[in-house]
Amino acid sequence: MFTELNYTEVLAIGSRHSRAAVFFYTPLCGTCKLARRMLEIVDAAIPGLTIYTCDANFARPLLESWKIQSVPALVYIDEGKPVDIQFAFSGVDELYTRLKEFFA
Repeated sequence: MFTELNYTEVLAIGSRHSRAAVFFYTPLCGTCKLARRMLEIVDAAIPGLTIYTCDANFARPLLESWKIQSVPALVYIDEGKPVDIQFAFSGVDELYTRLKEFFA
C-alpha cells in the first residue's frame, strides 16, 4: 500500500512507526515512475507492507538535511532517522530482498 505524505508528515513518521520506507520522487521523472512500478510489484508480494511517498518538489528542507541529492530515492527510516538511502533501483528482486530484511 502506498500512502502519500507531505513534508511535515514525513518528519513525524518516527512517532507512528519504528521502521518505515519513504519513496521520494518528482512527478515528471521517468526513472521515478519506473522505480515506483518496481515498488508496486514488491508491495503486492509482501502482505501488509506500507511504502510512504513524498513529492520531492515540496520537501526541499528535508532533502537537504537528509542529504538526498537526486530522485528517485528510497529512504529507510528507523526510529525517525534515516539509516539508509537507496538511489539505484536495479530490479524487483533486489528491492524485495532489501525491504523484506529491513522490516523483518
